[in-house]
Amino acid sequence: MSAATGVGTMTGIALRTGWRTLLAWVVGLVAVMVLTGSSISALYDTPEKLAGYAASLGGDALAVINGRVAGLDTLGGVLANEFGFVLSFAVPVMAIALTTRHTRREEETGRLELLLAARIGRDAPLAAAVLLISTAMVVTGAGVGAAMVPFGTDPAGALRYGLAVAGLGLVFVGVTAAAAQVVEHARAVWGIGLALTLVSFLLRGVGALREGALVWVSPHGWVDEVRAFGEDARWWPLALPVVLWAGLVALAVVLRGRRDVGGGLLRPRRAPPRASAALQTSLGLAWRQQRTVVAGWALGAAALMAVFGSLAQEIVDAVLDNPELGGFLGAGPEAEGRAADLVLAPMMSTFLVMLALLMSAYVLVAVGSWRREEGSGRLEVALSAPRSRSGWLGPRLLVVALGALVVGGVGALALGAGAAASLGDDAWLGEVTGAGAAQLPAVLVFLGLGAALFGWIPRVQALAWAAFAVAAVLAYLGPGLGLPSWLLDLTPFLAVGQDVVGQGPQPAALAVLTVLGLVLLAAGFVGLRRRDVPAG
Repeated sequence: MSAATGVGTMTGIALRTGWRTLLAWVVGLVAVMVLTGSSISALYDTPEKLAGYAASLGGDALAVINGRVAGLDTLGGVLANEFGFVLSFAVPVMAIALTTRHTRREEETGRLELLLAARIGRDAPLAAAVLLISTAMVVTGAGVGAAMVPFGTDPAGALRYGLAVAGLGLVFVGVTAAAAQVVEHARAVWGIGLALTLVSFLLRGVGALREGALVWVSPHGWVDEVRAFGEDARWWPLALPVVLWAGLVALAVVLRGRRDVGGGLLRPRRAPPRASAALQTSLGLAWRQQRTVVAGWALGAAALMAVFGSLAQEIVDAVLDNPELGGFLGAGPEAEGRAADLVLAPMMSTFLVMLALLMSAYVLVAVGSWRREEGSGRLEVALSAPRSRSGWLGPRLLVVALGALVVGGVGALALGAGAAASLGDDAWLGEVTGAGAAQLPAVLVFLGLGAALFGWIPRVQALAWAAFAVAAVLAYLGPGLGLPSWLLDLTPFLAVGQDVVGQGPQPAALAVLTVLGLVLLAAGFVGLRRRDVPAG
C-alpha cells in the first residue's frame, strides 16, 4: 500500500460530509457578485457615468483598500473594484475554513486515526482535502467570472478575473495545508491563516500606495497585476499563485511525513503540574482559553484600522484635487475645512462598520468553540463538577464580551489615532473612538444569536454565520448599490446610522438592538438548561 492509497475514497468521504458547507461558500460568493453586478450595471449604464466613477476613485487613498484596479472606466473594472473588499477577505477565509475542517479538525476529533486504520495511505487524507478544496476554489472563481458576463463585461476580462480569484484561494489552501502540519490545534491554524491574510492585504495596500515592487510580495497584489479589464491586461501573473500553491502543497506533504497522526511539528509547551487558583474557577479557565485569541484579533484590528486612519489626509486631498467630485460633495478647493466633515466623517463611519464586522466575527468564532467543547466531551466533564449550566455559560459569555470590547476598543483607538496624526487634529481621536461605541449593540446581537443557537440547537449554529454574512454584505455593498433604505435599516451594522461619526447614532436603534441582544442571551441560558448535553 502506497502513501497515496485511498485518495478517491477519502475525497468521497470529505465530499459526503462537507458538501453543504462547500455549496454554501460557492453559491454565497457568486451570489454577492450577482447582486453587485445587477446593481452596478443599473447605476453606471453610460460611458459618462463610468468615466465619472473612474475620476472619483483616481487618487491613492482607496488604492490601499482595494488595490489599483485596472479599467475603472469599464463596467468590469467597476465590478472588480466594488467586489474587491469581499474578495480580499472572504476568499482567503473560505480556503482557510474548508481546508482546516478537512485536515486538522479531522485529526482533533480522532476520526482520521480511525480511517487510517483501514487501507488508507498516510498522505491520502491530505491529498483528498487539497484536491477537493482546490476544486471548490476554481469553481468559485469560474462562477464569479461567469456572473460578470451577463451584465455586459468583457468575457476575456471576466475569465482573467475569475482565474485571479481562484488563484488567491489556491494560495491560502496551500498555506492552510502547510500550517496544519506545523501546529496541533485548528484554532492555531486559523490564527496563522488569518494573520497571513492580513499581512498580504496590508502589503498589497502599501505596495499600491507607493507603486513599488512590494505589491508583488502579496498574493492579493497578484489579482490586481493581472489587470483583468485594463488595456494592458496580462495572463502570466496567473501562474504565480499556481506555482506557490504547488510548492506549499509539496511542503505540506513533506511535513506530514515528519510528524505523528494527531500531533504537530511544533509541540505545545508542558503545562505546570498543578493549576493556579484562577484556573480552578470557571471564569479563569474561560479567560485562559480566550486570551491568545483575543490578543490576535486585537492586533489584527489595530493594524488594519491604523492603516485606514492614516489615509485621512489623503482622502481630503483626493477630494480637493478633484473639482468635479468636490463640487458634488460641496467641498471644493474653497471649502477645505468642510471636506473633513462631508467626506471624512462618512468614511470613518464606514471603517467603524468594518471594525464591527471584525468584532462580530471574533464573537462567532469564540462562541463556536463551545460547540467543539461539547463535541469533544469536555463540557460533560466540566458539568460533572458541582457547577450549574448557567455557571458554566455565564463566565464564558462574559469573557467573550470583554474580548469583543478589547478588539473594538483597540481598533477604534488605532483608527482615531491614525486619523488624528494624519490630519494633525487631536479631536478626531475622541470623536472616532466615541462613535465606535455605537456599534456595540450590533455586536451584542450576534453574541446573543450565537449563544441562543448554542443553547437550543447547537447543530445549526452555522446559521449565525449565515446571518452575519448577509448583514456584512448589506453593510458593505448596500449603500453604494442603492438598495432600499428599509432593507439597510434591517442590518444591525447600519441600523444605528450610516454616518455615526458625523451625525451620531440613532438612539431608538441602539435601544432595540440592545434589547434584542439581551433577549437572545437570556434565550441561550434557558435553552442550555433545558436540552441534553451532548446534543444530537
